Amino acid sequence: MNDFGNLFFIGFQNQFEKDFLERINPCGIILYPENMNDVYKLQINMERIYSLFDKGYRFFISSDHEGGQLETVPNIFPSPGNMAIGKVGSASEFGNYLAHMLKLHGFNMVFAPVVDVKHEKSSHVTGFRAYSDDHEIIKMRALEFIRSLLDENIAPTLKHFPGHGKAKEDSHFTLPVVFDFDENDEDMMIFKELSKHVDFIMTAHVMYPKLDEVVATLSKKILKGILREKFGYKGLIISDAFEMKALYKNYSPKEVIKRFFEADGDIILIGDVENHYYLIETFNSMVKSGELDIELLKEKVEKIKKIKEKYVSDTYPTRFLSKIAKQAIDFKLDSPVENPSFLIPQAKNLSLADTSQKDLKYLRNLIKEEFKDAKIYTSSSEISNEDTVIYFVLDKVENVNAKRVIYIFLRDVLKKDVEYVNPYSSKLISIYHVLQLFKGEGLL
Repeated sequence: MNDFGNLFFIGFQNQFEKDFLERINPCGIILYPENMNDVYKLQINMERIYSLFDKGYRFFISSDHEGGQLETVPNIFPSPGNMAIGKVGSASEFGNYLAHMLKLHGFNMVFAPVVDVKHEKSSHVTGFRAYSDDHEIIKMRALEFIRSLLDENIAPTLKHFPGHGKAKEDSHFTLPVVFDFDENDEDMMIFKELSKHVDFIMTAHVMYPKLDEVVATLSKKILKGILREKFGYKGLIISDAFEMKALYKNYSPKEVIKRFFEADGDIILIGDVENHYYLIETFNSMVKSGELDIELLKEKVEKIKKIKEKYVSDTYPTRFLSKIAKQAIDFKLDSPVENPSFLIPQAKNLSLADTSQKDLKYLRNLIKEEFKDAKIYTSSSEISNEDTVIYFVLDKVENVNAKRVIYIFLRDVLKKDVEYVNPYSSKLISIYHVLQLFKGEGLL
């Protein structure tokens, strides 16, 4: 495993890539809506991640599920959000609920709470994500929320240090500059008081000229001088996403990587790793060329590993469902399956309570994720007699003219004198394990 991968926290905006995780071995993964459009896809991606845990990997698994306008994890009831909670209360109740649901779904971390202060001219990116314009209310609500997360051993993340609330611009698109912000600013004192309760603080891609003439994420004066030395923070400093325009429009890849680590940052967040893999390639080249302090990086990796031990376990409460799906499968295969094509059904529900259409709506995409170049048919008449066909059967077995046919019986056990797989289920998690069987992985 690549230990220096621990210095990166990565996200996939589109296709989740298990092989990429195995190769890079990042500190953690942030799941975005595209990775979990619904609970079906979330369950499968969690199984992909935890199948790497079975091999000895350990990742933080996080999301931006703050509540309110940033809610990403399916199957969690919507919250009115931080501003409403700041006004009414119930931060502990929401924290208890959110932490419990995150834990059940396989998460061990969340990029929350936001402790930025709402100001009259705050950017929309702060908006109702802030608890209040009152510093004391923010500290109180955030601490209640943090304690609730920690009760379920979910790692909270304070963001965005030293405070994004006074920024009038959105750092996703430009570099905000905040002139009325000094070493005694009340917005920053919130972080001082809460920092001893957390192991993660996320930086702001904002410049504060009275503190330093460089963006906070890259500022040694701000991260090391204030957060580490003045506030006494000993946890991990994680950047906001490195591909945000506040950074890459103003600094080169080498400059942001070198400055961040030298400023005492620990973990680089890349939210869109598919399109910004060059950052990892740049880092690797800098390690090889000696442009980075290797001993400093090693110290950071050891600190990250120790904090992982606090929060990251090798399984999660609802993974037993995936294990049932895997262990229930029986099959008869005459030989390994190579270069298969697939014949998939047009699912119909048997009753108002039947879930077959929902179960199978993602089947085509799932097959494509596991067998990228495979042909997928919806009619037996399209099939070539040279194909090896994996035939998903709902109720009726049609005649398929192919070189080899393997039957997957989804709604009934229809054993015949044929090659078959019986998952005893039409759920996508069961089909996922069937596909692993054909790939030669996850053999029962």
